[in-house]
Amino acid sequence: MTKRDYYEILGVSKGAEDAEIKKAYRQLALKYHPDKNPGDHASEDKFKEAAEAYDVLSNPEKKSRYDRFGHQGVGSSQGFNGGGGMSMDDIFSHFGDIFGGAFGNFGGGGQSQRRKINYGSNLRVKIKLTLEEIALGVEKKINVNKYIGCKSCSGTGAKNGSSYKTCTTCGGRGQVSRVTNTFLGQMQTSSVCPSCGGEGQSITEKCTSCFGNGIIKGDEIISIKIPAGVAEGMQLSMSGKGNAAARGGQPGD
Repeated sequence: MTKRDYYEILGVSKGAEDAEIKKAYRQLALKYHPDKNPGDHASEDKFKEAAEAYDVLSNPEKKSRYDRFGHQGVGSSQGFNGGGGMSMDDIFSHFGDIFGGAFGNFGGGGQSQRRKINYGSNLRVKIKLTLEEIALGVEKKINVNKYIGCKSCSGTGAKNGSSYKTCTTCGGRGQVSRVTNTFLGQMQTSSVCPSCGGEGQSITEKCTSCFGNGIIKGDEIISIKIPAGVAEGMQLSMSGKGNAAARGGQPGD
C-alpha cells in the first residue's frame, strides 16, 4: 500500500511554519480521536496516519530528509516501533499533551486515560568490518554496556517485585480530572497525576539494587546479522535492543 504524502495528510504546504503544522495536526487528532469515534477503525487509521505525519514534519531533521528523499528518507524512523507503525500508546505518550483533556467527557475508559509508558533511549553502535565481511555478509556478536532490567525486582523498581500499590490519588488511571465552569458550560479536563507521575501506582518499598528505577548498568551480548554489500554510514535498526526503560517500560532500539 502506497503511503500518502505527509503534507497532504495534514493539509499544509511545504513552507508551513511549525505552529501551522501543529495546529493542523491538532485539528485532525481531535476529529479522529478514538474517544470521539468508538469502534470506528477507519477513524483510528486516520488518527494514526495524522500522528505519523506530524512525527516527521514537526522534527526538523526528519522533515529535511523527507523533503529530500520522500518516505524512503525517513523509512527507519517512521513511527516508534522500528518502522512497524505507531501504536496508540506511542501516540498518547508522545503527543497526548496536544489534545490533552479535550476528551475527558468521552467514555470513562477511553484511550485518553492510559497510564504513562516509560521509554528507554536508543543506542548507536559503530561496527568495523573487513572487506571480506562486507562482500559476503557476516553475523557479529558485540558486547554492549547499557541499562538493563534489574533482576532483583524484575524491573518493577519495588523490593521483591511486589512492594507497590495502586495510586490513591488517581485510582490507578495515571490521570486526574477536574471540572470547571465556563461561559459555555462545564468543561472536564485531565492532567497527569502529580502523585505517581502518570504511572498509576506508587512504590511502598524501593528495590535496594536499582533504588526504585527498575534498571541498572550492565552488559548484554547482541547478535547482529549484517547483509552483504553494506556501505560506509549505513544503519541497521534492531528493535528493543537499546537501553531498558524504567519500571518495565518499552526498551529503546
